[in-house]
Amino acid sequence: AVGVSLDDPKSSISEAYFSIRSNLAFTTSHGLPRSLLVTSTRAGEGKSTSSFAIARIIGRTGRRVLLVDGDMRSPDVHHLAGVDNRAGLSNLLAGESDTRAHIRATEYPGVSVLTAGPMPPSAAELLSNDRIRTLVTELGDTFDHVVIDGPPILGLSDAPLRGRAVEGCILVIMAEGPAVRGIRAALARLRMVNTNIFGA
Repeated sequence: AVGVSLDDPKSSISEAYFSIRSNLAFTTSHGLPRSLLVTSTRAGEGKSTSSFAIARIIGRTGRRVLLVDGDMRSPDVHHLAGVDNRAGLSNLLAGESDTRAHIRATEYPGVSVLTAGPMPPSAAELLSNDRIRTLVTELGDTFDHVVIDGPPILGLSDAPLRGRAVEGCILVIMAEGPAVRGIRAALARLRMVNTNIFGA
């Protein structure tokens, strides 16, 4: 339903995400962040839908944007974008060097995707070598913006690690969803690894 609503630039959902994009333009000294993590306190709060929507809104403004599925345990970007998930981020983090071979075009203007790829035995181990930061820098040479759909923060040891690779993050919070203490705990974990939090 969100995808259909985004097709109409005048829909309330489309306007809401365009407002987020406009506000993001004031978060850095150079305007819209070149790299951005979208996460949530827990699963099911709408972070993948929001990542996808933000990428589409940015692409609609004439920019080249890459949506990366960084939630390797519960990937969803390939479903949203209508592509398969045979290979992707996990392959690149494991050492494969041909980045472009894993990037997929979509039907949406300006938007490409890098799916999660096969689920690795240990996502935390793959992320601990800082390859994700190098990869985001490399992708920034091809794309104007890189949006990472990250895993939820609570309950996962590696979730905040993606925050080190980007300029900042957005925390998606379901209305009347998680307890305030859970939100505070998620924010504390992001700050612990020096993640710049743009907003919620």
